Amino acid sequence: MDLIEQKQKFDDITAKYGLTAKADEIADVVVGKKISVSEFATLFGLEHEDAELYLSFILKGLEFKEKYVDIK
Repeated sequence: MDLIEQKQKFDDITAKYGLTAKADEIADVVVGKKISVSEFATLFGLEHEDAELYLSFILKGLEFKEKYVDIK
């Protein structure tokens, strides 16, 4: 799956579960501690596959930040 397809699925999942309103909470969970896909799915009421796709797109963004963005 390419990045454009991943972004579309991320947007679809965001809309399907109303995750825009939970963005701050999701950010706290994702960057604050290690969490499994199953734990994330349970915490935010997602199907496991949707949670996996959603988190994989977030991981891509974090990898990009680590590699290309120098914020100091």
